[in-house]
Amino acid sequence: MSLAVVAVYLVNPRFVESINNKATDAILSFPGRTAVSGAVVMVDIDDASLAKYGQWPWPRYRLAKLLQKIEALGAGSVGLDLILAEADRTSPGIWQSVIGRELGYKIDMSAVTPGLIDHDRYLAETLAKGPFVLGYEFLFTKSTWWKSCRLHPLNTLWVNSKDSELVKSGFFSAQSVVCNRTLFSDAVSYSGFLNATPDSDGILRHVPVLIGFEGKLYPSFALATLMQSGKITQIRIEQRANGLLDLAAGGAVIPIDRQGNVTINFGGSPGDVQRVSAADLLDADSRVAAARFKNKIVLVGSSASGVGKIYQTPARKVASDVELQARLLENLLTGRVAVRSADFIMWEALAGLLAAVLVCFLIANMEILASGLTAATALIVFWAGAGALFQRTGVLLSPVLPTSLVVLNYTVLTILKSWKKQQYSRHRADDALLLLKSSEDDLNSIIKSVPDIIFRLDSHGRITFISPAISKYTDAPDKLIGQPIFDLVAPDDLDKAKYRLNEKRTGERATYDLEIRLLLPHHHDGDGEEMGHFSVSAEGLYRGDTPAASNFVGTQGIIRDITEQKKLEERLLRAQKMEAVGNLAAGVAHDLNNILCGLVAYPELLLLELPQDSPLRDKIAAIQKTGQKAAEIVEDLLSLARRGVKVSEIINLNTVVSDYLASPEFAKTRQDHPNVTIESDLAPDLMNATGSRAQFSKAIMNLLNNSAEAMPAGGAIRVSTYNRYLDMPLELYEMIPAGEYVCVSVADEGVGIAKEDSKRIFEPFYSKKTMKRSGSGLGMTVVWATVKDYNGYIDLQSREGEGTQIVLYVPATRENEDANPRRMGLEEYLGTERVLVVDDMPEQAEIATRMLAKLGYDVASVASGEAALESIRRNKPDLVVLDMIMPGGMDGLDTYKRIIEIHPGQRVVITSGFSESERVKAAQQLGAGSYVRKPYTMEKFGVAVRKELDRGT
Repeated sequence: MSLAVVAVYLVNPRFVESINNKATDAILSFPGRTAVSGAVVMVDIDDASLAKYGQWPWPRYRLAKLLQKIEALGAGSVGLDLILAEADRTSPGIWQSVIGRELGYKIDMSAVTPGLIDHDRYLAETLAKGPFVLGYEFLFTKSTWWKSCRLHPLNTLWVNSKDSELVKSGFFSAQSVVCNRTLFSDAVSYSGFLNATPDSDGILRHVPVLIGFEGKLYPSFALATLMQSGKITQIRIEQRANGLLDLAAGGAVIPIDRQGNVTINFGGSPGDVQRVSAADLLDADSRVAAARFKNKIVLVGSSASGVGKIYQTPARKVASDVELQARLLENLLTGRVAVRSADFIMWEALAGLLAAVLVCFLIANMEILASGLTAATALIVFWAGAGALFQRTGVLLSPVLPTSLVVLNYTVLTILKSWKKQQYSRHRADDALLLLKSSEDDLNSIIKSVPDIIFRLDSHGRITFISPAISKYTDAPDKLIGQPIFDLVAPDDLDKAKYRLNEKRTGERATYDLEIRLLLPHHHDGDGEEMGHFSVSAEGLYRGDTPAASNFVGTQGIIRDITEQKKLEERLLRAQKMEAVGNLAAGVAHDLNNILCGLVAYPELLLLELPQDSPLRDKIAAIQKTGQKAAEIVEDLLSLARRGVKVSEIINLNTVVSDYLASPEFAKTRQDHPNVTIESDLAPDLMNATGSRAQFSKAIMNLLNNSAEAMPAGGAIRVSTYNRYLDMPLELYEMIPAGEYVCVSVADEGVGIAKEDSKRIFEPFYSKKTMKRSGSGLGMTVVWATVKDYNGYIDLQSREGEGTQIVLYVPATRENEDANPRRMGLEEYLGTERVLVVDDMPEQAEIATRMLAKLGYDVASVASGEAALESIRRNKPDLVVLDMIMPGGMDGLDTYKRIIEIHPGQRVVITSGFSESERVKAAQQLGAGSYVRKPYTMEKFGVAVRKELDRGT
């Protein structure tokens, strides 16, 4: 059995490694070897420094000032526990270049001291003047990104030169490196790597002192600062008889293992290393004694929250990287370095076998009590001996195997000498203990991996346990322990929470999915909110199996964050509302379009027939204008329903804005708001966009009208256009993807929009204005629909009493607009061909027939798709004008499919009150021609018919 344990130990599985780590951690914590060199000072860029001088990373000039102050105090060596891999973007020179390139501004830098124009250059000059050491990090995967930088390899003297290559092959070998900018690494004479990797249990014990890279050896950061302090240019490596290596650097002799590692001794108090806040050094009024730095080794780094790496140490303390380097440097200076080599496991196995033999002899020849005392003494000797060996030589042997074998053999042999019941009971107890420990570890692992918050309350509702998931909402979860859970509940939900959370409920009466708001900071869509929505499930805990009030001990449960779900539900409800209103608007618009056809088309026909001096012309023109205004309202309804005809033309929004500002409609707006002034700033190099000139003109009209009405006391409206390129998504009122955009901004000095209203202003009929000149309530909805029709985005920024700015982001295009669009004259769309009009509404068919007859065509009409097929079979027309929506029979698409079966290639023009895009596109993919939306005008209708007849001829 002992041999089996030794065999398992030699294989060194993870659990054995973990036990050995804990044992060596205990030996490292033994008192003794606590001498302090007093030669190491740590300059800490701590939370106080960041609070006083700004967030990290600091501008390089400030870092340079800090280093200058340290050097001026007489430091013998200064190590920067930082990697300065990228350029300082805060340098005035770079800032001037970026501002000039991106915004077109030229900034005068004549007042800036020339030495501070480039912060990196300023820092490099500082580094070149002092005893500074830089850090870098080796990578163990192949990468060429950071390879072109200067490192400082070791000049190594091998005492056993014939073994040097064999020894070097055991060191870690890096594949690439993350290093400092070249101007920094060229400015110093010493640098070292910052690599430190915790063991599999997350605790840092071993740190490499030497690492190979491209055939050369490089020192660790701590070793490099030690060498800089003593101006050491060469190290010596000598192999010990026990397989360890001695690394001599000046007067320091450092034992290392065959991988180049040392085991850090974290013994002693945290105050062993002097610590000075960077804020104290940078403060002009601060007086730091020069004696604290004179000829000392100074390490500059950060322990601030969220900055740099942190490590869990064997002493269960958390150490920052600079604290780690300082502790390692203390070890090197005082000789307190611990060494544990992989070869030690063989010595430990041999000691374990000898201990097992000793225990067997004792059990066989002594009574149980005497043998037990002897075995206990042996255990003390093992542990004390391991501690003494470490204190004298730094060699760190684990007494785990000898201890385990002594305990195991003593226990087993003693049990064999006792009765079976005792043996059985002991084994059951050991098994239960192992299972309990394993279950506890498993439970802790599960709790840590659960994203929901698991909590437990005492009988008074105070928190006694809360899982790590709470860390998403607070930086100090420990402060919640002992706090009543009701302190976290929003006031409006407090009564509901008190009734459901701590009412001793259990079983079927337990609380499930209780939705309440908790005062936990919640971030959503870029906004910080003081509370979020959560779902709580909880049940009471009792002593024993009977849930009596006297046995009640508290409550346990789970809290799930459903804030995102609530936001999605709100969006879904808003979308469903918009869809319902859109469907209603679409139906109304369709019926109104059919009615308005007569009101728009007949006046146009009458005006063609009346003489110019007829007294009826003005009255008919007024009727026509009224019908066109009604048609514009229908157009808004179609925009709301997103069922309008999407016109795609190349437009310049400067022209759209200018034309509207010069229009009679805008003149009327200015007349209604005489105290409002307009300021325009239109970019001369504005790119083009794809869209409808009329729709964007209406969107700009609505924005300007709303801005004017938002300033009852007057003020200025600023209209501006500009190009904007986003190389990454921008989260504003909505998420705007990366790309090129043409922007139109309308900003006013009005009353502003309340935060709770800003999410709803684009909803149809949502308005808080009095309905005087405020329109139909569709203005902002039309703006939203127009921008979305052309794949654009909207940003809205407003605060009550401070005005509102709305920016339209429209995708830019490199195409050019037609500078002189040609308009066809009446004589160009006359014709004599035979045309068949298919429309289920007689008045619509009559209007289309009369218009086409007026243009010279031979026109016939039918009232259904079935009638159209009969007519086409008898006499094939040159063109069919086909209504898409004909309730009660075949619609336009089905009719067209049957027509092309009879006459393939039959020319067709599609008409409707609004577009069912899928049906229209399907018909056009089958060969149908252009689409004309009702109500007709003579020009649009005639041009569409003529173009289709002339297509391909």
